[in-house]
Amino acid sequence: MLNSRFLSSIILAGFSLASLSPLLAQSKSEWLTSSGSAARDAWQRAASKITPHNASKLQLLWKVKVDAKTMGMLSFREPVIVSGVKTADGDRTLAIFAGAANQVFAVDAADGKVVWQTKLKWASEKPQEEGEGRGFICTNALSATPVASPADAPVRRLYVITSDGYLRIMDLATGQETDPPIEVLSLPYGKPYGLNLVNNVLYTVTGQGCGGVPNALYAVNLANRKLTVSQPPQAGLWGVAGPAIGTDGTIYFESGDGPYDAATGKLSTSVEAFTFSNDQLALKDYYSPSNHIWLTRRDLDMNATPVVFPYKGRDIIVASGKEGRYFLLDANSMGGANHETPLFRSELYSNKNVNFQTEGTWGSMASWESKNGTRWVLGPTGGDAAVKFPKSYGPTPHGGIIAMKVKEKDGKTVLEPAWTSRDMITSEPPIIVNGVVLVLAGGEFTGQANDAEGGLYSAEERIKRSVPAKLFALDATTGKELYSSGDQIASFLHQAGLSIAGDKILFGTFDGTIYCFGLK
Repeated sequence: MLNSRFLSSIILAGFSLASLSPLLAQSKSEWLTSSGSAARDAWQRAASKITPHNASKLQLLWKVKVDAKTMGMLSFREPVIVSGVKTADGDRTLAIFAGAANQVFAVDAADGKVVWQTKLKWASEKPQEEGEGRGFICTNALSATPVASPADAPVRRLYVITSDGYLRIMDLATGQETDPPIEVLSLPYGKPYGLNLVNNVLYTVTGQGCGGVPNALYAVNLANRKLTVSQPPQAGLWGVAGPAIGTDGTIYFESGDGPYDAATGKLSTSVEAFTFSNDQLALKDYYSPSNHIWLTRRDLDMNATPVVFPYKGRDIIVASGKEGRYFLLDANSMGGANHETPLFRSELYSNKNVNFQTEGTWGSMASWESKNGTRWVLGPTGGDAAVKFPKSYGPTPHGGIIAMKVKEKDGKTVLEPAWTSRDMITSEPPIIVNGVVLVLAGGEFTGQANDAEGGLYSAEERIKRSVPAKLFALDATTGKELYSSGDQIASFLHQAGLSIAGDKILFGTFDGTIYCFGLK
């Protein structure tokens, strides 16, 4: 149970929480944040000509190589795409890529021309370390996907957290910093994940204790530049898309391995919900799987960004992790009175081998609603499915995408298996547009423990064992392959998914190449 201090903060926050409304539908064809929306549903609702009928005609429109320095296995983050940017050469749709070494590149989505590029200078008083940070966990790199202001903002800006722990506020047209940096992390070389921006407050989470930075939820009020950090420090918070935000402004994230003491707010291997009001963060609710102690011991922690969506009058959160189960949570009571009773707890949909390295659910999820009102949930997974799905396309030793439907069954809300994709080597989080699922098989070698020689694989060893990425388009209702890029992509990518705006699909790879696929 929560102690009295936490209960008091929850009650106060509940009375003072303003009505918030994250942007679920895009009025313009843009991609302004990780997974495309504050809810992290990865569903592009704005106009696009890509459909299941013409997805087979996708092709490489252009590619451009930039001088992007890699750090560990990191190169680019998922691009941010902003339309109507008034550059010196006229209005442009820009795809903006943040690079691992605090470089930011803006390219014209129409033809790949580099419009501007910026190397953000070190802002911390603490010295910059030499070397690249060669580990694949703590790399000393820029690790959080940036976010751009919504289309209705009085002035639109790009927000980036650099490896020194400072938030940079940048002009979209030039890449110049428009405001002094804001210190967000207490030390350099922390590991924040996807930035989220709702009602002029910027949120992120940090994971894995990199640089000695505590794992926490961070809120930056951009109006008064005040930073608020959740307490106490948590286990690793490392869903790649960062926190998800519900229709009422509640902030959701998953926690990894670590100490568990609910009375003091230490909630490892759990799904947590926070509110933000009057520059205060308060724990609102949480869900801990009933076997969370066993999961922590086996390193099968919750490690993905959850997705949240409105369903039958309330918000539903879908969470998963390395174990390979999926959980449906009611935002009004995530785990019931004992915080361990979800709306639905699935069978093992993946990871029948209890493998902490390469199987289970990773990264972040996606959700969309078909024209007949069916709500779908998709997740990237490693290894073969652990149950039989109605539609499948052969063995998936490397994993792929699994799709599920939200259904009402015997008076309960459940997730029903629908299809599994073809085999994909390290699938990145999928996105959906007009009934088409777009997904990158990143090609990354994700093994951690070197059983032959002992110890862990180094970043260099993992890079050598990785293979070029492939772009796939799938029918969103059946999983049938509609398109594959074949051998057109020359390198792999690590935690660097794709984005879509209009008819253009954009992403970057480890070798510094930016690709644009689409319809001519």
